[in-house]
Order: sequence, then C-alpha cells, then structure tokens
Amino acid sequence: MSTSGFSSALRTAVSRFLPRRRASRVSSAALLPVLLLAAAGCEDDPAAPVLTDDIVDIVVASSMVSTLETAVVAAGLVAALQADGPFTVFAPRNEAFDALGADVVQALLETENLDLLTEILTLHVVEGVAARSTDLTDGQTVTTLQGDQLTIGISGSNVTVDGAAVVSADIEATNGIIHIIDAVLVPEVDIVDVAVLNDFPTLVDLVRMAGLESTLRGDNGGNGYTVFAPTEAAFAALSSVPSGQALVDVLTYHVVGATVPSSALSDGQVVTTVQGETFTVNIGASVTITDQTGNTVNVVATDVQATNGIVHVIDEVILPN
Repeated sequence: MSTSGFSSALRTAVSRFLPRRRASRVSSAALLPVLLLAAAGCEDDPAAPVLTDDIVDIVVASSMVSTLETAVVAAGLVAALQADGPFTVFAPRNEAFDALGADVVQALLETENLDLLTEILTLHVVEGVAARSTDLTDGQTVTTLQGDQLTIGISGSNVTVDGAAVVSADIEATNGIIHIIDAVLVPEVDIVDVAVLNDFPTLVDLVRMAGLESTLRGDNGGNGYTVFAPTEAAFAALSSVPSGQALVDVLTYHVVGATVPSSALSDGQVVTTVQGETFTVNIGASVTITDQTGNTVNVVATDVQATNGIVHVIDEVILPN
C-alpha cells in the first residue's frame, strides 16, 4: 500500500512509547569504586576480609538500589538470589527505575503484573558464573535466567550491558558478583505488557475487565494484532465508560487482526477491525482516523513493537456505529 504523504512528525513521537530494552550509552566512567557495604576480598590475599553477605544482603544494605529491593521482594525472588549460585547480577540503580515512571513502577508491583516484573528482573541475572569486569569482553553475549541474551560493550573504561552503562562494578557477594547499571533492561513483550510498560493503565484494566487479555497475548494464528491504543487522557475525556458487551465492542473496534505497520497505511484506506466495523485512515499534514460516528482522532505515535504485533497510539477513543 502507498506510503506517500505519511507524516515524519509522527515518527519522532515513537521513542516516548517504546519499551526500554536498550538504554542510550552514557559517557560517564563505568568502573567506579564500590559504593556498597560489600567486602571486596581477593582470594589470593590471605589477609583479605571474609565475605559474609549474599546478593540479597548487599541489595538490602544499599540505598542506591532500594527500588530493586522492593521489586525483588514483590516478585518473590529473595530465596532464589540467596541460593549458592554463583550469579552475576546487573542491578539497576534507583534512577533507572525512576526513568520508567512512578506509575509504571507501581503497576509492575501489582499482583496482576508480577509475571512481567519477574521476567524483567530475571533478565538482569546470569546464573552459573560470577563474572568480574575483567572477565567481560567487547561483543560478548551472556544468557540470562529470563532466557534472553545480553550483549556486553566495552569502549575504553566504559562498560555497557545491552546499552545500559555500568556505573559501579565488581561488588562481591558470597554467591556472586553485582554490577550496578543505569537503566532497566526490558525484554521483548506482548501487546498487553507493552501497554503496562508504557503507562496505559486504563486500557489494560478495561482489556482485563472485558476478558480480552488472553486474546491480546496470543499471536492470532501467526498474523498478530495491531492495536490503536487510546491514551489515558482519551479515556478520561469520556463521559462514561461502557460495560459488558458494549465495552467489548469498543475495545475490539481498536484492534485489527493483522500486523499493520505505519508503512502499510495509506490515505483513504478503509480498515476492518476485529469488532467487524471499519474506520478510515487519513494522511495529510498529519495522520488521523475517522470512526463510524464521524469523529476524527489523531495518531500521535506509531510502530511500537510487541512480540505479537504493533501498537499505534491515538489521542481519543474511536467508536463503532
């Protein structure tokens, strides 16, 4: 389908909504002195202090990673990180969680999102090795407890992990090594979890209320889904939120049963939704959608990737006839 006229201005808005799997490289020195209450003993030095604190003890003792402590407790991972290991933990500092947004962090701590929180936390843990900074090499990949691989980058004294800068290295524990990083690493996730991570709590709540969560976590027989996701302000602007079958109809009217990137949209294109009715795409100085009631809304971000499709963000709720 034609891509002529598609507004480049929309593309600049995308980065606000993308999951933060890879953080931007920071120029600050990566290997700072150990700042935690951990004994930095050397096995070859008989005079070195004996380590007594495991990974959890060290995290609890440091105000630098207090949000991580809260997350580990909420996810039920305390016992796992007190096991013999050895483990290498890339621990996000508090500012890394702050960058996600307070609402997103709070959402991750809620019971219904603990599976996602666990997936995120285990992405930061490598089991079976206590890797010091001197053991890491540029371009090296390591497999995490979550199952994905992380890529190590080394440039001079700067060390990165999937783009997140190491800001304090080689913190020794009885069962491994901790490196503190400046970003939270996020795995590739499905459409529902993309909405959680990008602060669409009302949309997520309504999807769950309507019984559509399992559907939007599926892959639609390999075809995927495209969701035109209303912002929080869009839902707040509604005089009332529908319920029952009306809610299902409204939500499924925002879903297309295929993966449709912005490059596949064209001016005047009529799109059939999962709900069964259509809306019209308009491409000019901006990209808009006209729904079955004649209301036109703006597309404010595009091509937010999920494992089972794509999310485009709109600034109003669209309605079927």
